[in-house]
Amino acid sequence: MEEPNIVYCLHGNEKCGLEVAKSLPSIPSFLGNKKAFEENKRFIEADLNRVFPGKKDGNYEERAAYQLLKKLKDRKYVIDIHSSSNKCPLFGIITSPNREKIEFAKKLGLKRLVIMPPSFAKKRALIDFVEIGISLEIGPHNRQENVTEILGKIQNFVEGQTCLDEMEIFEVFDVIRRSETDLNLENFDFVERDSVKDYGFTAVLVNEDSYGDILCLAARRIS
Repeated sequence: MEEPNIVYCLHGNEKCGLEVAKSLPSIPSFLGNKKAFEENKRFIEADLNRVFPGKKDGNYEERAAYQLLKKLKDRKYVIDIHSSSNKCPLFGIITSPNREKIEFAKKLGLKRLVIMPPSFAKKRALIDFVEIGISLEIGPHNRQENVTEILGKIQNFVEGQTCLDEMEIFEVFDVIRRSETDLNLENFDFVERDSVKDYGFTAVLVNEDSYGDILCLAARRIS
């Protein structure tokens, strides 16, 4: 089994990935946004996970993206660790889905996988520029169990564990604004048709502070 590669702190205030990397010293790991990490900020000049592939002579995050991709060149499996500001069960995110990416998620033992369309991240996220990449989301930021749960998934992959649990797969198709509803939602709640929109949806990344007026993403279950 080819080893995974860990990327942490693409957003400098999402620090649980650092503890994961420290706990797995034999696995290659890469600090995404060093300056934002040191200043405990999400970013310095631009959201690092929206500027890939970066620029050699761009702003701080564009340069960081450019250098990070050079380090990840020819590395097949990439795990990009994030945390959210709200309570959030561990799930994976992929873009441009294919069989290998879905198999990677299954070998990690994830219970939920979310497919993010190009319209949301504009094909400028890290995982758009690696061979087989998956982002892991869990929250809230300082929840003690975050590190343990992520470690368990990575160990599943490294040790070739057989994960028998069914994995639910969702696909994001719309954005729900805070102005559209006062429903008290949690991640992966199902919202019935006509409660907010003229369609039902599963709420993903609910009440994420960094998303401004976005309440959540609307997803449909496809598997």
